[in-house]
Amino acid sequence: MTWVKEHKLIVGCVIVLIICLGYYGIILVDRVDQKAVSSSAQATPTEDNKSSASQHSNSKAVTENPFDNGNSSFTEDEILHYMHGMSHQKVEAEEKWIHYEMTAERIQFLLNMIENGRYENEDLFLDILNRWAKDDFSQADKDHNAVWNLQGGTIGKAKGVLSPEEEKQYLEDYKGKIK
Repeated sequence: MTWVKEHKLIVGCVIVLIICLGYYGIILVDRVDQKAVSSSAQATPTEDNKSSASQHSNSKAVTENPFDNGNSSFTEDEILHYMHGMSHQKVEAEEKWIHYEMTAERIQFLLNMIENGRYENEDLFLDILNRWAKDDFSQADKDHNAVWNLQGGTIGKAKGVLSPEEEKQYLEDYKGKIK
């Protein structure tokens, strides 16, 4: 006991180190589990998803990542991020912080990713992306808000769909910011 009293500083540092390592270990395990659930697990698409996916059989399968982030698979949060950013091209909203050009290649890539993975909101993702793949953006504001709500959005709710002229203006206004 006298040794502990004489070396309080060392004992205190060891205790703090053990607590920090334990906390870091918990965070690390949680992240590994989260990635395994949202992006690594493979699933068989449901019959509904298969039929809607087969409607796009004339579309070329996109296997290379058109988002240039270096990942071959995405977490659910990444899919939400890209869909949210692409939807900005089609909607009226007060605030737009992320901007991704909406292309057929990107839509098809996300469809392939979702059809070959397991995601908590895959039915919503497939519904939105299948509509976008058919150039149907009539519900783009509702699509944006569904994704925005899943992300916990509080500012920037979509209030309508842009006209073709407004979309062209958006593309010009954000030319240097759109990825």
